[in-house]
Amino acid sequence: MKNRLLKKLILPAFLLLGSIIYAQSVSGTVSDKTGLPIPGVNVVVEGTSIGTVTDFDGNYELNTSSGSTLVFSFVGYESQKIKYTGQTSLNVTLAEDTSVLDEVVVVGYGTKKKSLVTGAISSIDNERIGSSSDQRVEQVIQGRTSGVTVSSSSGAPGAGAKIRIRGAGSSGNSEPLYIVDGMKTSSIEDIAPSDIENIEILKDAASSSIYGTEGANGVIIINTKSGRAGDLRFSFNSQTGVQFVNTSMELMDASRFETYMNEAGIGTVTDNGYNTNWVDEIFSTAMLQRYDFNVSGGSEKFMYYASASHLDQDGVVGRSNSNFTRTTFRTNLKSKLGKVVEIGLNATYSLSDRNGIQENSDTRGVIQNMLIIDPLTPVTYPNGQVPQSVIDNANNNGVPLLTNGAGNVYGYPAFSTGEVINPVAYANEIDKTNYDGDQFLASIYLKLNLAKGLSVTSRFGLDQEDTKTTTRIIPYYVSSEAANTTYTGSHEEVESTRWLWENFLTYEKSLGSHNMKLLVGYSAEDQEVNTPVKNSGSVAIADFTGWDFSLPGFNTQQDIVDPYYDNMVSFYSRFSYDYADKYLFEASVRSDKSDKFPTDNKTGVFPSFSAGWIISNENFWNTQAGFNYLKFRASWGQNGSRTNLKGNSDKTYITNIVNELPIIYEGNEGAEITGYANPNLVWETSEQFDVGIDLRALSNRLSFTADYYKKTTRDAIVEDGSLITPGSAGFLSNEFNAGTIENSGFEFELGFSDTTTSGFSYSISANLSTLKNEVTEILFVPEGASLVGAGAPQNADGITRFTEGLPSWYFYGFETDGIDSATGEVIKVDKNNDGSITDSDKTFIGSPHPDLLYGGNIHLAYKAFDFNLQFQGTAGNDIVAVYHQPSRPITNKPIHFYEDRWQQPGDNASYPGAANVIDSYDTDLVVEDGSYMRIRQIQLGYNMPDAFLSQLKIKNLRLYLSLDDYFTFTKYSGLDPEIGNFNYDSIGVDRGFYPTAAKLLFGLSLNF
Repeated sequence: MKNRLLKKLILPAFLLLGSIIYAQSVSGTVSDKTGLPIPGVNVVVEGTSIGTVTDFDGNYELNTSSGSTLVFSFVGYESQKIKYTGQTSLNVTLAEDTSVLDEVVVVGYGTKKKSLVTGAISSIDNERIGSSSDQRVEQVIQGRTSGVTVSSSSGAPGAGAKIRIRGAGSSGNSEPLYIVDGMKTSSIEDIAPSDIENIEILKDAASSSIYGTEGANGVIIINTKSGRAGDLRFSFNSQTGVQFVNTSMELMDASRFETYMNEAGIGTVTDNGYNTNWVDEIFSTAMLQRYDFNVSGGSEKFMYYASASHLDQDGVVGRSNSNFTRTTFRTNLKSKLGKVVEIGLNATYSLSDRNGIQENSDTRGVIQNMLIIDPLTPVTYPNGQVPQSVIDNANNNGVPLLTNGAGNVYGYPAFSTGEVINPVAYANEIDKTNYDGDQFLASIYLKLNLAKGLSVTSRFGLDQEDTKTTTRIIPYYVSSEAANTTYTGSHEEVESTRWLWENFLTYEKSLGSHNMKLLVGYSAEDQEVNTPVKNSGSVAIADFTGWDFSLPGFNTQQDIVDPYYDNMVSFYSRFSYDYADKYLFEASVRSDKSDKFPTDNKTGVFPSFSAGWIISNENFWNTQAGFNYLKFRASWGQNGSRTNLKGNSDKTYITNIVNELPIIYEGNEGAEITGYANPNLVWETSEQFDVGIDLRALSNRLSFTADYYKKTTRDAIVEDGSLITPGSAGFLSNEFNAGTIENSGFEFELGFSDTTTSGFSYSISANLSTLKNEVTEILFVPEGASLVGAGAPQNADGITRFTEGLPSWYFYGFETDGIDSATGEVIKVDKNNDGSITDSDKTFIGSPHPDLLYGGNIHLAYKAFDFNLQFQGTAGNDIVAVYHQPSRPITNKPIHFYEDRWQQPGDNASYPGAANVIDSYDTDLVVEDGSYMRIRQIQLGYNMPDAFLSQLKIKNLRLYLSLDDYFTFTKYSGLDPEIGNFNYDSIGVDRGFYPTAAKLLFGLSLNF
């Protein structure tokens, strides 16, 4: 035994001794192509842990043996491997890694080297998308680039988000144009984030003008993943987690509420033994699951990518009653037939199903009812303790009591009156809405490489979307204002089809240092939106047999919606030129002809120009200063917008039927106008000027971009013609041009990344934008007048306004000057100095537009562990609370109305006494600072060891734990400061906003 062990040790011992004897010392200097030494370069013997790092003068020294391979690496330079042959001195020159500057970005109808881009374009690459745990594409974009605002239209699962690029550039819809694999689409909400390769955001007119009429609000280009030549690859990603509401909002409890009501002179409110915290009762934990699977591979001639994704997300309000499921299938194919022909297909099919609760309402919303119902109402009554008045009310009106699944009767408002309903019953039982949709989005292309630098592409795309919306309301009777004595419902089906055929030729040519590229194209598109089914009705309780909308009772009201058509033909061209990668110029023009506009104004022409100077490529550039790349650029251009038009604006609509009955006047059959033509409607045009710089320094570890822009939107289109039609007209005008809006600001993006000698890598990025929004001209109203925006119970003449000299759709109401210390009344400012307070004293009391937008990301990695932190926020924007009910004195309120109220003469209070609180609802006392910072993600990941995975034939397995949207820092006292809202004129209007849920997620990513 000992002899065998000794023999086994002899050979390793000799080998070790030999390596010590024959190890040699090698030293040298590492420098760049100009001869400057590079400190901090890692020098490692390949396959071992032996290594060193160059000192400040670029010198190194280490011991190795002849035949070994030395690896020299440093951030910003190409790594170099050198076979060591025994020399004592070895000097090395590292070449700059130009991959950063040679990175290609996707622009309209092509690609371009990032270093040669003259427009303002921000990119989100696959690495940042892959590290995100977000379930929607809009969330992936949020906070990652400058100048882009993403705010939820609701925190409910499946609800969309509002994206604004460089502010709201229109008085109506300001959504950007979405391009997915070359195809226009109206929405990106059904795209699985795991399928995305990169996202490009075109922000200025020069980069987006190639899209002409649809580029005024910027363009978001999404490119999905494609197959690569090589072995078959499989990937699987999953996410499981819980969601919950993490809010500091507090309402008055039973004791405070009773005291407050008594101070208001309402002595009928007394303690009844209940003390319900409605914030705790309405919100609950909810599950979330997501599964993504994809397969890819191919050869040099044929490549493929296929995927399937499924998301199942319950809501924190009503759980399955506000659930969202989405299943997406994708296939991307590309084939090269010889050197001339290339064909490809990108197709996705998605199925979505969303259950929604009643929300975004200041009288009938679940959240709004939660905020104002008295805390003396129980969620459900204890057995046998249902008040007789509740039973009698139900019996007298022939409706059943509201009960939960266990048969317990829901609490009816003890003291609150009017429309107020138990919000838990509202969310779980009363009103349910289902949105069922499917979308097919595909594009197929043929590319012919006719000669060197010359290619022609023909691409056909199809976007087909069908949605069904069904609402069901059961019978209940709470009060005469909050009652439904039948089974009531509605059902609507909408079919939308868009096809797009594009043909464009690209020609590239270099003559010495002169590099030119020409694009010429033609496109035609058509979109049809039909509503084949739209009906509503009700069925008596005794006759109800189920929710079958084919029954006669549910067809008592049939609404016929005229289809509208939208077709457009376009010609476009772009010329790009650069001299020696130093002097850059680009010009583009697009002509669009759309039948959405009247006959004389159907065509719009949109030009742009941009130029750049890469000063770092000049011979005089000082390379020793540490700056690797510096570019100055400027652009000017015009874009259009037609997103606020349904079409047929130049047609007058006449009907002879109202409510399914003919119009009869004094025995004669008549007709009436339902929509009045506007033959003077013209294109909405956005003109934008931009100047910027792009900088890289410290061996490309530091990157910096800065821009200044001024964006002027003229002839802004508003869809709601009622805003300019007098009530005496008896009809509504079609769409109209509202005026001019100006947005301007600065944008900054900063990033730094590095890897230490110990293998610790880190990257830090941040972005900051300023925004000034102002209406500079208003049309179709008398001088000094305004367009009236969103309504509110406390402000019948609109809580938002569109007025010259002020931000678009600002908040409108009374300005206050404190609380009268003697009476506790609100002191309203007499703005016109006429000695009395009237509606003419209402004025600007806040703006929904932020002055600052910012975001950032921190990524750390060491060995098998990685850490990601992402944050995002706004500053300077306001929020107005309109869920208060001025006609209902017995309603609950946020606790600051109690703690900061006036109580007796001499008090210096922030809020009025309880008897005068209703007088504050249309003033700046309900306007709060909406600034916030939200930690969108804190994620810790771990990559399983390769030694373990190789035994399972797995390439990579990463596990992670992520805390998303958990921490929010804000002064806003409401549920959530991130209020996007559904309508363009209601941004920042809190009607009882469904808050964004915090999430605790566990996930894994598997590649094999």
